[in-house]
Formats: sequence, C-alpha cells, structure tokens
Amino acid sequence: MTEPRVLVVGAGLAGVLLARRLQDAGAEAVLIGAGCRGAPVGPADATAASGGLVRAFEPEPAARALATASLTELLSDPALAASAGWHRTGSLYVLAAGPGGGLEIGGADVLTGPELRRRFGFDGPASAVGIWEPRAGYISPDLLRLAVLRGLARTEAAPMARLDDGAVVLRDGRRLTGDRVVVAAGAWTPALLRAAGFATDLRTKHIQYAYHAVTRDDLPSMVDETSGLYGRPAGPGRMLLGLPSGRWDPDPAAPEADAALAERVATVATLRLPGLDPRPIGPPVSAADCYSEPAGLALRAVAGSVHTFTGGSGGAAKTALAASRLAASTLLDRPAPRRPTGSRAPDVPTTP
Repeated sequence: MTEPRVLVVGAGLAGVLLARRLQDAGAEAVLIGAGCRGAPVGPADATAASGGLVRAFEPEPAARALATASLTELLSDPALAASAGWHRTGSLYVLAAGPGGGLEIGGADVLTGPELRRRFGFDGPASAVGIWEPRAGYISPDLLRLAVLRGLARTEAAPMARLDDGAVVLRDGRRLTGDRVVVAAGAWTPALLRAAGFATDLRTKHIQYAYHAVTRDDLPSMVDETSGLYGRPAGPGRMLLGLPSGRWDPDPAAPEADAALAERVATVATLRLPGLDPRPIGPPVSAADCYSEPAGLALRAVAGSVHTFTGGSGGAAKTALAASRLAASTLLDRPAPRRPTGSRAPDVPTTP
C-alpha cells in the first residue's frame, strides 16, 4: 500500500511537528510556509511568542491525556528536551474548586488553600485548590520548531497563493498536489480557508503577556483559574506574566498591544501574590493565534481532502508532541503508536 502524500501548510510548531511525524511514519510530507527558511518569522507568529508552558495537568480529561503524554515524551528523551530549551520550574495550577473525575498524574500533589498560601504565598479564594507538579516547566517552542525543521526532507518556503481541495498553488505559479492537505497556519488559518471557499468556525484571538521585574525568585510556572493570571520564571528577578485577552479577530500580521490589559496584569499579580511587586520590563509581547471550540490543538476535517491542525490559542506547547502523533496516525488511518515510558522511539523528532 502506497503511503499518502500530505501537504502541510504552515511552518509553526504544529505544522513542523505534524510533517515530521508523517515523514517518520513513511508518508511523503511537504511542509509549506515562510518559516521553512529557518529564519525568525517575527513576534506575531504564535510559536515565536509562546511562553512554552509544559505540564501534565489540564482540567479537561482529553487535553490532560495529551499533555501528560507530551511531558512524558519530552522528559524521557534528553536530546529532545535539550533541543527544545527545556527548563524545569515546577507547575502550579490553581482551580476554584477541586478537580472532578479523579486525578491521576504521577508526582502531582493536590494543595488546599492554606497550603497554597504557606508554600507559594498565593492569596486566593479559601476554596481554591492547587495542582503542584514538580517535574513540569517550560520549553522554547521556537527552538523546538527549528530543531525539528532541520530533519524534514521536503519543504517549500515560497508563499501560498491559493488553497484548493487536494492542492496548494504557490505564488511562483507551481501547483503542488497531495492526497491530504492540512492547514496548520495558526491565526492565518481561518482567512486561508474562507478565501478558498471553505466554511469554518475557527477564529483568531489576541494573546498578550509582558516580562516583569520581581522581588521573588521562588515562584514556579503557574496558571490561576480564579483570576486568569498565568506566568513563568524568565531568569533571575524576571517573570513572564499575562491574562487572557478578550480581543477577537485581530490582524495576525500586526496584532495591537492592549495597554489596559497590561495594567491589569500587574494589579492582579500583586493581589494574588502579595509582595511580588511586578514592574514591567519593556513593552508587552502581542500576538494572535487560532481558537477553536472546543479549544485545543487537534486535527479537524474541513471538506474533501482538507483538514486543519490548529486551535491551541497560544497554549499548544504542552500538547503539541502527543497531538501531532495522534493527528499523523489519523491522517494515515492507523492506530497511534504507544511509547513505553523511559524509552526512545525511532520517530521522535530531535536535532540531527
């Protein structure tokens, strides 16, 4: 049986990982996008802007399974972790109430409100519950993208002019055909689909964070559902901090910064972490990404041979490894391979 030829449009982390998974499985994968040149694509690109939080816990069970599998793969392969710029910081995920449906995450502790205050100085609702994962941390999605990109056999950096069912036309006039076409272009995905006449519920959403000077160096990577605050250490005396943006449909090429949102970040951080004194360092980082409902990086059928692989809304780094493996197996119509914990599979994308 001949393996299918898959055209992957978009050279962000999602597209690069998917193309590599397909290639390692024996399929002919062609990655199309400006990022194939291996040069920086600018801060508006969600991969370049991502804070890279990696943890096993997610409130939704399906996303939790993908996040757990991704973290396990990352930690079981030192070469992969090194190429991704892995930093272990621990991860604290604060919920308004305890997680339902049982919690099975190796090495994770469930902390009560008083324990959160005692261990991390977190000042939230008395009913808050924290999921503490000592083995979690963050990566550089951009470094991982570049490392995986170097192992791809077929890439096309020429801009795309038109998307068709089973084909992509480049601006230089060439027409590439494939058995499957996957649009993994992040915030550009909805516009590309609509321009080609495909209906889609995908939308773009604004993402913003800033670096802050902090007086504490004991804080881990964190997400606080009770306020929306998220952050991670960014070097001595520095913390990346952000809040969800309510701005929809920004221009993917030039998303405008939200000054009011930047001010709220410092206010909320001071309330939740007394004594933090978060002073901004430079302007906020503003980007855009694709949002789906339900949210999360996943393969979705559009029509005919066309699919999308996006929807992480800036938070796909924690599930990208497992989600790309699952997407590749779906496109090739075969079961997803299972990796034994602690062993290295031959198809893990690492630096050559």
